[in-house]
Amino acid sequence: MEFCFNGYQQLQKKIINSEICTLCGACEVACPMNAIEITETNNSQVYDCNEIVPECRICYDICPHTGPNIQKVFDDFSKGTNFIPGIGRFYSIKIARSTFSDIRELTGSGGVATSLSLCALEEGLVDAVVASETKRLGDMKAHFKQKVPPISDFLPSMLSLDFHPAAVAKAFDSLIKGYSGSRVAFVGVPCHMIAMRKLQIFGHKSSDELGPLISLFCLWSISSLKDLVESLQEKGIDKAKIRSIELDSEFNVNLSSNRIKIPMKEIWERVREGCKTCQDLTGLVSDVSVGRVEGVAPDWSLLIIRSKVGEELVNRAIRGKYIECSDVDLSVKESLISLSMKKKQFAEEEYKKDIERGLLTPEAFEVLQENIVG
Repeated sequence: MEFCFNGYQQLQKKIINSEICTLCGACEVACPMNAIEITETNNSQVYDCNEIVPECRICYDICPHTGPNIQKVFDDFSKGTNFIPGIGRFYSIKIARSTFSDIRELTGSGGVATSLSLCALEEGLVDAVVASETKRLGDMKAHFKQKVPPISDFLPSMLSLDFHPAAVAKAFDSLIKGYSGSRVAFVGVPCHMIAMRKLQIFGHKSSDELGPLISLFCLWSISSLKDLVESLQEKGIDKAKIRSIELDSEFNVNLSSNRIKIPMKEIWERVREGCKTCQDLTGLVSDVSVGRVEGVAPDWSLLIIRSKVGEELVNRAIRGKYIECSDVDLSVKESLISLSMKKKQFAEEEYKKDIERGLLTPEAFEVLQENIVG
């Protein structure tokens, strides 16, 4: 009798009530009646749109965790000539960093996402950049102010207090409404990439002028950051000194001078439920993916070029001296594959537990699984 439910009722039943929702905001953006409100902690209806348009399903179809169009997303936007299990399709993998030392310092990383965004703006490829991370621009040189906020390439996910997963799609929609006809670049995490691609396939007005999609590597978003960060600080972990994260039977935080091992249970109990079954570390359907793994220096970042759009942006950035690139060592690729496949393993184990408990699980899981392993 599922046909009796409209889109939001389906979304509520399969995604929200099952705690699969990762609050990406895509349903709020897509709703033609402005009936959905996303906050950093909740997905709710402002009013019952079923009374007005009972047959509308866009909010359900656009969700990155539901089945509609998910394979088409990969068919249309994942066409790189190379493939590695865990990393997906791509054209090339490099290490890169911003040529601007202040951007590297402000972002605590290679500053590649920020410099690519700056290049896209100054080269006329886009008119604006929307990012999921916001920081004050006051410390930036006048040349950069009012253009793009400094965005860290390295989100140890659960350790970044500046990252707001619920804000991205909402900000994107607001920008489109405020700047009609503008071409907009978008910086977010893997689930945002799938949501934006679904919007493109659907032909939604918010995607008409969508520019390059830049994905940041993401393990998981944590439901409560404060107590976790405090507990890590008690263990002597300074967020600014984290160089990389590894996963085996424990959560390994590599600092500049030593490694601290944290039991996975301590991390896992704070992971948002919807993130536990996420298999995508790098943003499989983005134009470029940016992050850091073991073996990459703190002021450099790993850069995966996934599309012709991404390739054009990176080449422009190199020619314009926004970034510099170098070949990537085999050991770095192996670290990336290891971390990606470990995240996938955790997701598969959680997926099996959800099935055993009789919980509803993401319809898109099997499609993502197939496209990650090939």
